[in-house]
Amino acid sequence: FNLDEEESIEEDVRENMINISSNSRLTEWYLELARDLDVMEAKTPEDVYKVHLLEGRQPSIATVDSARANLSSTFVNAFLNAGFGQDKLVVAPAADEGGNVVNWLYKNKEHGKMSATASLGMILMWDVEGGLPQIDKHLYSSDNYIVAGALLAVGIVNSGVQNECDPAYALLFDSVNKENTNVRIGAILGLGLAYAGCYKPEILELLAPVITDSKSSVEIAGFAALALGLVYVGSCNEEAAQAIVETFMERGEQELSEPMARLLCLGLGLLFLGRGEAVEPTLEMAKTFSPKIAKFCQIVLDTCAYAGTGNVLKVQQLLAICGEQVEEEENTWHLGAAVLGIAMIAMGEELGSKMAFRSLEHVLHYGDVTVRRAVPLAMALLSISN
Repeated sequence: FNLDEEESIEEDVRENMINISSNSRLTEWYLELARDLDVMEAKTPEDVYKVHLLEGRQPSIATVDSARANLSSTFVNAFLNAGFGQDKLVVAPAADEGGNVVNWLYKNKEHGKMSATASLGMILMWDVEGGLPQIDKHLYSSDNYIVAGALLAVGIVNSGVQNECDPAYALLFDSVNKENTNVRIGAILGLGLAYAGCYKPEILELLAPVITDSKSSVEIAGFAALALGLVYVGSCNEEAAQAIVETFMERGEQELSEPMARLLCLGLGLLFLGRGEAVEPTLEMAKTFSPKIAKFCQIVLDTCAYAGTGNVLKVQQLLAICGEQVEEEENTWHLGAAVLGIAMIAMGEELGSKMAFRSLEHVLHYGDVTVRRAVPLAMALLSISN
């Protein structure tokens, strides 16, 4: 080879490496594989429900609420057709028996409408150039639920894909401080999903003030903490951790008693995911939080820090917590977290997973109701990707 040819080859290799690491051609390769496997034809929720097998054997219980039935169809449809860019419900709705095309978004109400719009992101996932124009029109809707869903869809489409134009931030950042709560949540979560694991400093600058702002509801602060935890996952970022800890210190007991306050703990925990002993200083600080949430936060931090390690001592500590007898008026959030913690720590090691599975069977028989509720999800975590 002469020098020019060598430089040309190096440039091609560099370009290919950039394409692979940025996932910029992921949608192209995914669809190519789908065509090779002959699975491109869009599927419908009915393909999963197997309704035709139930004819004549319908249960006598009351019919499922139509809004909930539509919501379930939205999720089933999104997962069935994720990444294929087409479906028969949202992107390209099929005609009904009368030949009329029904707009699925408007068959839903409120948060159902938000989920239906967001499901566009799942179906068009990774296709930044082709997907965003189909989502963009919903960003200008007069319905805030649809706008919120569209913002979330933008984040899902860009999840795991890096693009030179960086469209996700441009489309989402301005809505983080909008007045409507749902719109704000859509934008915040969209940023969290679009830049998960990217350590993008602009996200920290944007979301940290939202978390610490006393005017932000606990719900908004919780989602902002979760998004920041996703973006800075496993980084032990001091500034991000400080913003969340500061919020715990400043919020009153009543606010920290709200269910959404748990998202603050999860966001903080994600910052230390897989970092082991690095969590100790923050763990000590969590002991000073309000009694309403301190136990829960400590378990989440410990669980995230040792996730996948198979640490037997940590699993034993969590099993002991699961066996605790709690007073009727006592907050039991930490019990469910302990159950999930067992699975998260044990799932990285085969023998540990089997032992944890057996332990969870005992917990299912003898545990408090809060503990038993969390067992099925813990069992699923132990079998994740198997």
